[in-house]
Amino acid sequence: MSDELTPQDIKDIRAKYGLSQKSFARLLGLGEASLARYEKGQKPSRANANLIRAARLPRFVMDCLDRDGEELSEKERGKVQEIVYAEVYFGEGEPDMDMSEIYQITLTQEVLIEKAAEILAKLFTLKSTAQKQGDAVREMVFNDIINQIAILKPSIATSRNSNLNKLAEIKGQLDAFDKLADRCIPQAA
Repeated sequence: MSDELTPQDIKDIRAKYGLSQKSFARLLGLGEASLARYEKGQKPSRANANLIRAARLPRFVMDCLDRDGEELSEKERGKVQEIVYAEVYFGEGEPDMDMSEIYQITLTQEVLIEKAAEILAKLFTLKSTAQKQGDAVREMVFNDIINQIAILKPSIATSRNSNLNKLAEIKGQLDAFDKLADRCIPQAA
């Protein structure tokens, strides 16, 4: 990689995130006029050149979003977050994935997280009913299942579960817990 940061390099980095000059400058904490001059050929200061180079790294841009994301419009922030999320969580080790596959995975993760929450709600109700009925064994069983789902739920959206096969396994586990809860509901009444 050359030390010289060309105007085209700067435009390419900015285009990678789909940002206007104004928004890109705000996100990095640069002056808007300075960025415009850099893209027209003026050489950036060493510090600004390093800052712009760092924006090639999605994790750096993620940090910028956390720090200064409110400087962007909601629409721009959402678009950048989507691109950064895809690159940070799916770009490493999964180069063949396109945006529709990434979307499918994230959608599946969200659905499974919701499903886990719904099952937990059923199980808490069943546990409470068992407790009121003085059925310590059923209460303990429901508590164990609640603990298993409580451990599983936060792992659903992790990068290690960012493929459809892993998510299908998790869905199978949740389906089994859900069926068990559904079978126990009539008995609790």
